[in-house]
Amino acid sequence: MIRITTSRQNQAALAAITAARARMLSAQEIAMSGQRVTKPSDDPAAAARARLLGELAARASSYRTTTTYGLARLQTAESALADAGNVLTRAREIATAMANGTMSASERSAAATEVEQLRRAMIDAINTRHGDEFVFADVATESPPYTDSVGFNYDVNTYATVRRAEVGPSQTAEVGASASVAFGQRAADPGSVDAVAQLDDLVNDLRTNNIDGVRADIDGVTLAFEQVLAERTRVGVRTEQLRRADEAASSSASVATRLKSELVDADAAQAFSNLTLAQNSMQAAVSVAARMLGPSLLDTL
Repeated sequence: MIRITTSRQNQAALAAITAARARMLSAQEIAMSGQRVTKPSDDPAAAARARLLGELAARASSYRTTTTYGLARLQTAESALADAGNVLTRAREIATAMANGTMSASERSAAATEVEQLRRAMIDAINTRHGDEFVFADVATESPPYTDSVGFNYDVNTYATVRRAEVGPSQTAEVGASASVAFGQRAADPGSVDAVAQLDDLVNDLRTNNIDGVRADIDGVTLAFEQVLAERTRVGVRTEQLRRADEAASSSASVATRLKSELVDADAAQAFSNLTLAQNSMQAAVSVAARMLGPSLLDTL
């Protein structure tokens, strides 16, 4: 016959209370946090998969940060190119009107003053800022790409590309516009013209009452306009590419977050049901121990 000593009974009762308390605390943590896996020991396999999914979601969010910045930068560039197009449209209207032989020298001189203002507006468009950067700058984004006294502050033949950024797994996209391509005369494109220089020529021909020069300037300003329009079209294509990349990154982040949630999140109803059971189990363990140990020993727990 096996005898169960009082000491063993006490140990068993205390062990039952300790186990019940541990289960109740675990159930409380799950119910309050809403997560069934908060550390690897809770479910090693789920914790490992959740970590990988968290990294995927974070990477996708990083891509979205890049695409959001790129879209804003492209919108700024598109607005500046639209302004530049309006400037050149007005300059062409003036040149066409002043090419008429009935216009007087004084009228052409007055028109030259307006074209000079348009020229300054063109330089402002080239030097458009996005935040702390010049949107059309290539390498030195903190410096204006064009100054009145120097012209372009970099070699338009060397720096005609557009900044690229990573917007997805193994995917990059252009996140800006090129001042060289939009406004510059480049050796790689024999048909290109310097937009500001074309306005300069028109100003000078108007002031000197050079009718033949003004007529020739119409073609030059038209070329400049078409050049700006072509880059504006390319900006539209880049914008659409970035929007698609942003949608893909958003979808990827949502899927990864949902899958991670399915792995680690607890069902609310089940969590609170388990908590109630754990509390009842704790109360039962205490009741049994009270009969075995007596109130005096339980008071010390």
